Parts: sequence; structure tokens; C-alpha cells
Amino acid sequence: MADRMVLLVFSGSYDKLVGMSVLVSGAVALDMEVDIYLMLWGAYAFKKDTIGKDMEISEHQSLAEKLKKGMEKAGLKPWFESLKELKKMGTVRIHACGAAAKTWDADLSNLEFVDDIVGATEMVSALSEAKIALFI
Repeated sequence: MADRMVLLVFSGSYDKLVGMSVLVSGAVALDMEVDIYLMLWGAYAFKKDTIGKDMEISEHQSLAEKLKKGMEKAGLKPWFESLKELKKMGTVRIHACGAAAKTWDADLSNLEFVDDIVGATEMVSALSEAKIALFI
């Protein structure tokens, strides 16, 4: 069995989601399996009607435009474009928390890239079994 990285994503801020996609790219390059579990704001960021539309960042909001330009200059793709490619390149599974999905009136039909909806027990179990487990 391949090594596994599990990311528990609570944040929906653009900068943290970019960081998440960079970590996923590193794991895919190392042939690791990746499971991403979306909690409250993470699930919101993956809704089809909101994905990629919010440039809210977690810190220094006044630098949002500079961040966007700097990322373009660095050749960094938007986090959702990177994830789309990474799901094709490696084993990347994305799961939404059932409570978060209910909060946003979301299901698999209106969540982008999400493979399934799971409960807290599955998330905790995955975190406990992973070689690398991170909270974003």
C-alpha cells in the first residue's frame, strides 16, 4: 500500500487552498495517495456556484490583488485548476463532511471534484491511519 497523506480542510480562503494544492502536488509527485476532507468553509469553497469566485485571503486582505499578481508571475495556477489536474495524475480523493454539506445545502451534484460525502468517524479514522495528516 502506498503512503497516504490526509488533509482536513476547514478553511475556504484562497491562500490556504493554494497552499493545500501545492502540498497535494508534492504528495502526487511522491506517488502518495491523497485524501482531502472538506469541513465547513472548505466544503463551501468547492460548491460549483462559488468555486474560484472568492479571492478572500486569511491574512492581509489589503494584499489580495498583489497576491493574485504574484501567483500569476510565479506561474501558480488557481488551486481548483491544479486539483483538477492532480486528480488525473495521481490518487487524489476529495470527501465532503456530511454536516458541512447539509449546512450549505450541497450534495454531489453541486460540489466540484468531490467524490463522496462522509461522516466524522471516517475522517478521524483516515487521519489516524495516514503517514502525514494536516489541518488547513
